[in-house]
Amino acid sequence: MKELFESWIIESKKNITRPDKYSSTIRTISNHLYSKGVDLDIYSIREADEVIKIKQHYFSFDEFYSKNVTGNRMYSRSLDLYIEFLDSSPLIISKNLSPEIEDVLNNNSLTETEKQSIILSRRGQGKYRNNLIKIWGRCSISGFTDSRLLVASHIKPWNRSDNTERIDPFNGLLLIPTYDKLFDLGLISFSEKGEILISEQLTNYHLLSLSHNIRITIAPDHLKYLDFHNKIIFKR
Repeated sequence: MKELFESWIIESKKNITRPDKYSSTIRTISNHLYSKGVDLDIYSIREADEVIKIKQHYFSFDEFYSKNVTGNRMYSRSLDLYIEFLDSSPLIISKNLSPEIEDVLNNNSLTETEKQSIILSRRGQGKYRNNLIKIWGRCSISGFTDSRLLVASHIKPWNRSDNTERIDPFNGLLLIPTYDKLFDLGLISFSEKGEILISEQLTNYHLLSLSHNIRITIAPDHLKYLDFHNKIIFKR
């Protein structure tokens, strides 16, 4: 699998001069996790969602989080490449590409960098996630600041957005996992003034530290996406 991943980098990422660095870093990450009692070969994994979970677990260790920052984000970059590799390589994984991913890959008007950004944004990773962290810096609702535990959530769902909307940082909120799930299911939304909307289907919402007094700070560029979510996704 390491060799396949490295070959994919060579073929797909012409701007990367040392693909072996990234393929070797995946091995290094597996070894780091082994030192913490996690006996796992990342190259044995074929599902992008599973690698995202591993990425979150890996960076939950402060020393690895710090290594990534001081090492010019080599570890997160390598994992993002492996996620993209799994997401866009139907001959490697035992499932077909989604039509949306296939459309992105076959779009000759997009550069390879643009394709990468769009594919990674589907799972709230890569440049899209980094831009949301720059905009919000914390959970949009609770103010929780540890970015390792925050989810980059599309306001207008990825599969209902065009390619520009998919990577637009204003089409996103940064949320702790519980609020991300509620927002994704349409159990909460926000008005054009940033006031929280709580679905009548969500009972005992106060147990989730939610109240009708919550208000988030939004920019004008958020409005069209919030309008879509409020009208189409939100369950009244």
